[in-house]
Amino acid sequence: MGMRMKIVLFLVLSLVATAVWAGQGWRSVAVRKGAVRVSPMPFGKIVATLGYGERVDVLEEQGLWFKVRDQQQGREGWMHSASLIAKPITLKPGERVEGGASEDELALGGKGFSAQVEAEYKARGKNLDYASVDWMERIQVSPEAMREFLAKGGLQNPEGGETHAK
Repeated sequence: MGMRMKIVLFLVLSLVATAVWAGQGWRSVAVRKGAVRVSPMPFGKIVATLGYGERVDVLEEQGLWFKVRDQQQGREGWMHSASLIAKPITLKPGERVEGGASEDELALGGKGFSAQVEAEYKARGKNLDYASVDWMERIQVSPEAMREFLAKGGLQNPEGGETHAK
């Protein structure tokens, strides 16, 4: 092998090693259901849902969002960094995921609101009726309904770009 070929081979291997070492790498889904979205926005259209422990390759980073590729089916989209962890999650055969947080629970936790904080509020206000709060917590709004709401209200386009306001 000639000197020129050795240099080219060395440079290629160095680039690959650097990309692997300093590159985005992969992540494991750290929530029960991780939404893969068309755009790096909370209400972006969901193109796939990945389960706890599934791995994704990180293609790009934008703020708190990662553009990822599902390692099993090759689907691409954006996931919030709070839904991912940079270590392998391995379930034993037959093991089921009972616990774990949802994306919504992580968002509330990030704002400092948790089941413990809620219990403290209830303990301080024993004479308060939380039935309406409990009722509201059970409401589930689909991403499609949220996009429609945002569009009708002239709010930010969940897919990015211009607003819907005229």
